[in-house]
Amino acid sequence: MDGIHLSKRIGIVGGGITGLISAYFLSLEGHKVDLYEKKTLLSETSSKTTKLIHGGIRYLENLQFHEVKNGINDRKWWLENFPDETKLQEIIVLSKRRFSSEILKFFVGIKIYETFAGRSNIKTGRLYKQEDLLSFGIKNDIAAGISFFDGLMQESVGEEIIKRCKSNGVNFYENHEIKSIRSEGFIEERQYEKIIIATGPWISSFLKQNKIDTNKTIDYIKGSHLVIKRRIKNGLMFRDRKKQRYIFALPYKGNLLLGTTEERVSTPEEKQVLDSEVNYLLESINIYIDRPISKDEIIESYAGVRPLIKSKAKDFHSSSRDFYIQKDKNLLSLFGGKWTTAPSIARNIVRIVNNE
Repeated sequence: MDGIHLSKRIGIVGGGITGLISAYFLSLEGHKVDLYEKKTLLSETSSKTTKLIHGGIRYLENLQFHEVKNGINDRKWWLENFPDETKLQEIIVLSKRRFSSEILKFFVGIKIYETFAGRSNIKTGRLYKQEDLLSFGIKNDIAAGISFFDGLMQESVGEEIIKRCKSNGVNFYENHEIKSIRSEGFIEERQYEKIIIATGPWISSFLKQNKIDTNKTIDYIKGSHLVIKRRIKNGLMFRDRKKQRYIFALPYKGNLLLGTTEERVSTPEEKQVLDSEVNYLLESINIYIDRPISKDEIIESYAGVRPLIKSKAKDFHSSSRDFYIQKDKNLLSLFGGKWTTAPSIARNIVRIVNNE
């Protein structure tokens, strides 16, 4: 009987990307899945991202190799399984000096990144000279750039995932807030063989509400983004004005998407974009581009709260983006993770469900 799994009744609480991809993978295995979402599908953190499908090249700086490897593998899965909703995007890392420790670090880092990818490498980057960058509207004091490739998703990817889940028999209950669960397998009064809690940054408060102890704590980190009425051909990655972290500028619906910030907040409900964040993003990109962006060019702003697992690191900018699955009887609770690595989480969920 090894390798043969009977269909099980699975309940999922949380309609973000992790809950959706878990539902999709479980439905492919023949399980009967009900998914509950208190608002509408993909309306919270999952819709407030930088739209990148990436291995996380900047995580190499913190030696987070496991996350990079997961990200690269999952990036390949997204690009192969959603070819109409994703595409390759070249991203140029900018440097003020052509021969510097920074450009050398990125050259080595990108080669490690591409080596990590192995057969999953999507395309090899290149070195850009100053005259190349001038044609992209980069300031003449930026001497060099080195590029790599990652994935960029269209808004339609979420709609396609939902469509595939429905065709596989997943039942969605939107605008249906769940307040009561039991680890024995109950969502309200409905019984399931396995329950998956995928409520993102609300995971800790939801489990506490249901008197379920946790051994992980969530760090609420808000990421704000700006959509700017400015066309951009190549993606850009550059150090912020404080030289503490990196920011992306990416093509998005014929405009420029700029983000993200990283600000610790006290609850997942603190999602307003502050003036200080707007100034921080604009001042950071204006260090690098020839024609400065003004606030008048902002056509949209949005923010989401990431469910990072709290670590002992003093600087949360270097905190892990990895995930953790807590098991309590018939209950599986998901901590951490991000859009790109949702397939890795789902594979682990399927493995647990099939083998128990």
